[in-house]
Amino acid sequence: MVDPRGGARVRDPLGEIALIVLLSALAALPAISAPILPFTDLGGHVGRYAVQLDAGRSEVLRIWYSFEWGLLPNLGVDLLVQLLAPVMGLEPAVHLIVGSIPPLTVSGMLLLARAAHGRIGVQALYALPLAFSLPYLYGFVNFALSIALAFHAIALWIALEHKPVLRTLLFVPIGFLLWLCHLVGWAVFSLAAGMTALAAGWRDRKGLVRTGWTTGLMTAPLLLGPIVGMLAQRPGKEAVALLANNDAPRKIVWLIMAMADRWLVWDAAGAAIIAFALYICLRTRGFVVHAGLLATAFALLGLYLVMPDTIMGSRFADMRLGWVILALFVLAVTQGPLFDPRVARALLIGALLFCSARLATNTASIALAGRQFAETLTAIDAVPRGVNLVSLYIDECKGWNTDRRRHIMGYGLARRHLFDNGQWQLPSGQLISIHHRSLAPFDRDPSTITFLEGCGESPALPEVVAAIPQRVRFLWVIRIDPGRQFPGWQPLRKTADSVVYRRLPTQLN
Repeated sequence: MVDPRGGARVRDPLGEIALIVLLSALAALPAISAPILPFTDLGGHVGRYAVQLDAGRSEVLRIWYSFEWGLLPNLGVDLLVQLLAPVMGLEPAVHLIVGSIPPLTVSGMLLLARAAHGRIGVQALYALPLAFSLPYLYGFVNFALSIALAFHAIALWIALEHKPVLRTLLFVPIGFLLWLCHLVGWAVFSLAAGMTALAAGWRDRKGLVRTGWTTGLMTAPLLLGPIVGMLAQRPGKEAVALLANNDAPRKIVWLIMAMADRWLVWDAAGAAIIAFALYICLRTRGFVVHAGLLATAFALLGLYLVMPDTIMGSRFADMRLGWVILALFVLAVTQGPLFDPRVARALLIGALLFCSARLATNTASIALAGRQFAETLTAIDAVPRGVNLVSLYIDECKGWNTDRRRHIMGYGLARRHLFDNGQWQLPSGQLISIHHRSLAPFDRDPSTITFLEGCGESPALPEVVAAIPQRVRFLWVIRIDPGRQFPGWQPLRKTADSVVYRRLPTQLN
């Protein structure tokens, strides 16, 4: 059970298990409420999964794409889809897997709090809304899954502190599986493992050299994944930027908007509430800190501040860590035996209200966006199966865009084998290859992104439409006035704010 007191450790394992199950189940409500999970990058992933599952059987897909399995630290959901989709279908499998990530995250955070402090304290509840973080809602599903699993792994690592041999044996496969799921989840866990081991050595006064040596020996087995990955490395077909862009002011924004969803003022207030609850706890006499988790949070914050925005061609590398840092700071602190019980009760009431409000708004937001996705996708029913389709998404030149349909066209690839010009080509991070050069530059991401009036060096929408190769017969524009016309194109199907156009016969070669 949640302990609002500052006393001794609670010995009610069944109550704590029931609490973890209940709160984890509640975290599944947003996914249950949505007909489609409306996450920004998820549509692109669904399209890639379709090519992966097809395994070269479709003649149409073979013309455009190829898929070759390899060992990459970015395969968590991909492997689960490969396992479940043949049994239950692609989209239901994706819905189940991705919808299970918040419950896994919640259970991981609660188990970590219990392992670190011997009980689930009030403070831990303030971390739970972070399960619906900006990276998760953006569709970074392998990353989100790996962090959820990393929380469980850190909890087990701490729980087995006094069984070092068993821990070492267990974490050889666990570390490798975390690495296989996603590199960042493995890195966060490895950092936490090292920091908690160092903190334990310092606590036991083993000395600097002995502590460092012991920590190195304990964490060395975690290197299995990277070593195997280097030995099995696939030669990249295209060069990608290893490191790029370090926008310091934006890092502050990512921390504030760690839970950015639909109502941005409320979302930013959520981060402020978490910070305020942490402040109240720290200024109240009797709080307790887990030194290893606190050191991990500070170390991760330091890495976050110096790391670039783009790593190995993958953008928003730093943004993904903002919510993890907040969660670790919260989970590192709890109330101790001398903590003021009145403050603890106030924090408990605040946590219950905060978690309930965030769950309600996340559920409403995801349901609304899911219905919007479903309505928008009715447009592609008018397009013949297996044809070249160029999709354009009208983005905002400036400001924060809460619309999540930038990669919705991936569902067209999965459902009707329509060409998706929003697929990513990252040899270091994806197993799909795109070879439809006759449509270049409309053959891959980011060719789907355009602007009504132009933005910087990016041309306006009419210029982009005019540049589409003549062999493309169908065009899908999302976030557009349904009455908008383009020379040489005829509207074929309209939804609330998207239109599928067919090229007029006089414009075809």
